[in-house]
Amino acid sequence: MVTWWVRLGVGLLWLWASLAQAGQGTVPSPIVPAQPLAPIVAGQFVSVFGTEFQLGGLPFRFVGANINPIHGETDRHHTEPLFVAMVQDGLQVARVWALGEGMPDATEWQIKYVLFRAGPERTIEETLLHLDRVLLEARRAGVRLILTLSNNWADFGGVPMYLRWLGLPADGSGKEQFYSDERARALFRAHVGRIVTRVSSLTGIRYSDDPTIMAWELMNESTVDTPQGRAVRLSWVREMARFIKTFDHNHLVAAGLWGYAMRSERADFAAVHSLADIDYVDSHLYMQNGQGNVSLARMYDFLDDRALLASRLVKKPLVIGEFGFRTDQGPTYLGLPRARWFSELLSRHFQNQGAGALAWIYEPFKAKPRDFGIYIDRSSTDDVRAVMRSFGQKTLRRQPFPDNPRLRTVTGDGPLYQVDQVLHGTNKIHAVWHKLPAGDYALRIAPSEFRSARFERLGYWDGKPAAHFYGAESGDVEYRFALPADSQVVQSASALVVEARLSAEWPGVASPPDGGSLVRVELDGMLIEAQKTAIDDGRGGWLRFTLGDSARLHALARGEHTLRFVVQPGPLAHGLCIYGEARDPALDKRDFGPLRIVLRPKAASPTK
Repeated sequence: MVTWWVRLGVGLLWLWASLAQAGQGTVPSPIVPAQPLAPIVAGQFVSVFGTEFQLGGLPFRFVGANINPIHGETDRHHTEPLFVAMVQDGLQVARVWALGEGMPDATEWQIKYVLFRAGPERTIEETLLHLDRVLLEARRAGVRLILTLSNNWADFGGVPMYLRWLGLPADGSGKEQFYSDERARALFRAHVGRIVTRVSSLTGIRYSDDPTIMAWELMNESTVDTPQGRAVRLSWVREMARFIKTFDHNHLVAAGLWGYAMRSERADFAAVHSLADIDYVDSHLYMQNGQGNVSLARMYDFLDDRALLASRLVKKPLVIGEFGFRTDQGPTYLGLPRARWFSELLSRHFQNQGAGALAWIYEPFKAKPRDFGIYIDRSSTDDVRAVMRSFGQKTLRRQPFPDNPRLRTVTGDGPLYQVDQVLHGTNKIHAVWHKLPAGDYALRIAPSEFRSARFERLGYWDGKPAAHFYGAESGDVEYRFALPADSQVVQSASALVVEARLSAEWPGVASPPDGGSLVRVELDGMLIEAQKTAIDDGRGGWLRFTLGDSARLHALARGEHTLRFVVQPGPLAHGLCIYGEARDPALDKRDFGPLRIVLRPKAASPTK
């Protein structure tokens, strides 16, 4: 009887959605799931048992989707069709952003369709009423919600708007003040308390008592850049998770970190998720965004490593809270059918005994294709929906997945992916030497003309304030050069000097006062000198590394040589920038330029 009523409800919702979408594009044929979503039972909350979720005493695994029924007139009007689509595809969990911050002078449209708060003092009741409606529609569809309470990014306000309210810088080091400034903490607690303790105007159920909610997520893609920032964020996550649990003893709490790639990020990710009041591990994963070479093998490595951390180190369930692949570039992506990327990710994640995964983003079609859009009212992404539906049905039926044998045999908890990224540059051997007025010979090398580079994150920036090669944390960059053809130039030299404008590498301008790096300069694998760089200010400072050992210098053979800048792992591994030309007109261009290798002649003997 329950199954018949659920199917009837889905059919009626589908009919309503089809009529509502008339004239707005091709509507896919209704797809009745082989097994409907289970109705939400009062008092039956998702809980954690070891590294899995449980619901009603049974294991609970899910495929779900990120949806946005909150922000925008069109999105709000599509609230019911969004949940209809999820039911059709067997998607049991939706992630929804319950956030929106603006200035007191926000437009009428923003107040009506976007914001939860216009300024720190004004709460928008109309948005809270719509959130009541979202919970009701989710409950009717049998879909559970993860409600995200703030945003690291500026979309719909986010952390930058909190900082703007307080007159704090909204980027760089200011971002980390969100976690440390007590005024910002109080503003966030006010929003959290208002949501968690709200009583729905439609059901009369307090949110803290509503099993439609699966979890509270503190932030969307929280990121910090410095050791100090990681420390204050750890404290913030601990405080806010405990704050929620003083009002709500029923629901899970997630931290809301974006994920990790570098070693320091990985260690911090594990530390945050090991907090007692954080109930599960959550990571976002977009292979095409700064994850190095993109391949199925590298994706497997990232998924396996997250599973290793969750199961062996943190010992909690693992959710991939966002994942997606471009759908606006045709049916293939990066040389493979785009649907295969979705299938391979979900298959590997569940072979790793992952607890759940949420695709980005299910939505109505809006005028033109979106980068990661999966459309509920167009057939153009039905290939992706078919994959989601297949795995959704497998989790609904509690179908077992074979274990990944790699995780059974791996020892230790070190990274299972290649942390260092590699770039291959020019094959050029730099050999154009110039004689300077003082008698020196100089070889100029543009920082971009490296042979190869290996860092935890790296690239080349050709914009303001100055062009530069950059590599994050530890690694090395290598240049190739040849000595002057005239062997007497080398034999008569008293020193070889490497001159380079250097700094550490931090994201943006977030470098702390002690954020310099210890950089080694090596010639043919042998140390010339090690020095500490300036902090990262986008400009750097000149350093000179001198080889004054005449025996080593004169032993240099003619032909190709290797110059390498190295940042070794350790407490002073804060990356490296090698600067070239100034791009900001306000800078003195004469004080910038390529790195140089200088052969300095012996001083002339004094004459009587």
